[in-house]
Amino acid sequence: MRQIPLQHDPVGALGPQFAVFFEEQHRRWLPFALDRLGNKADAQDAVQNTGAKLFEKWDVALGLPSPEAIQAFAWKILRDEIANLHRSRRRQDEKAVHLARQPRPDTTGHEAMDQLVELDALRWAIDELAKTHPVQAEVVRLRRHEMDYAQIGAVLDIAQSTAKTYYSLATRHLEHLLTTLQDDEQQGN
Repeated sequence: MRQIPLQHDPVGALGPQFAVFFEEQHRRWLPFALDRLGNKADAQDAVQNTGAKLFEKWDVALGLPSPEAIQAFAWKILRDEIANLHRSRRRQDEKAVHLARQPRPDTTGHEAMDQLVELDALRWAIDELAKTHPVQAEVVRLRRHEMDYAQIGAVLDIAQSTAKTYYSLATRHLEHLLTTLQDDEQQGN
């Protein structure tokens, strides 16, 4: 008598190495994608698309020389997926610019709003930096998600020392942008 399986385990079919790797990385990719895209649904799409593309190329990933190289390969796929979403949907995050230019509440009890405005101001500043110094902006984004300089170098295909230098330069640029923004707010522009 022929037995027909009643349930299919799609995660098990992927292979134990891929499933473990994806589960571990998913926790790091989603906040990064959310930070870059500003939209939870888009971030989830980017992470799922990354998983699908990585699975298609899993044999290539396993042929890489080290676990760090596999992680860098996966991060490059994620960054490409994020770029694809930006291109395909042509969204501009006007909300970040609008909220960053709003006057801050002077009364107490608005700490949560203050934090949102500061976060939006930082996102705006990083987006502005990306227009002129895209690699520096990307170093800051990756560093904000707790990547060390060696990992950043592998993901961006730059030297670890270059990643440190870009981070230092980027923080100076961001301080200037945020100071200018704050001065404009105080002047009422």
